[in-house]
Amino acid sequence: MEKLLLLAFGPLVVAAALLVIATGIRRFVLAFTSRPTPEQIKTAQEAYLSRLLNPQVAAVEREIGKLLPERLLQLYEDKSTIQSGGFSLEKPAQNRWRPQRWPVYCFEPLDAEALNGWQYEHELGPGFCFATTGRGCWYWIAASDERAKDSRVIFLDYDGRGTHGETVADSLDEFLSWLKSGPAKSDD
Repeated sequence: MEKLLLLAFGPLVVAAALLVIATGIRRFVLAFTSRPTPEQIKTAQEAYLSRLLNPQVAAVEREIGKLLPERLLQLYEDKSTIQSGGFSLEKPAQNRWRPQRWPVYCFEPLDAEALNGWQYEHELGPGFCFATTGRGCWYWIAASDERAKDSRVIFLDYDGRGTHGETVADSLDEFLSWLKSGPAKSDD
């Protein structure tokens, strides 16, 4: 009986083991051959920087059908601030023992390509995600029929931490003032 089981299932076990080994080797090879070359990385960085430094306000507003706040347009005119990233903003006047930090990985280019379906948040209406945490969460600002001076900054949490739709700051100006007040804390 033992020989029968070995003869019947032995080749299946060997085939399954070979399949697992072959799949592992394939993944290993793909991991090293599918990496972008330094030239591809440099080209992608240059394309991002070009998009970031050349905002296309009219195209975005046409796409969302509303006008973005004046303060957001001023942000994209400030080439130094718009290129910064990799920092956390700390909301002042909060509990000093457990401060509320808002990580900013980078600012998003202000163009139609950056919209990628984010122009309308169902609960909030039309707007623009101007910055990201780099982990699937975004900082969003509302667009309106009339050009507003400023607007609230809303956190869109797609990580499921329960902060989706939370107001981060009452205005973009307030949000950006945290960047300038004191040393920025890295969120490593």
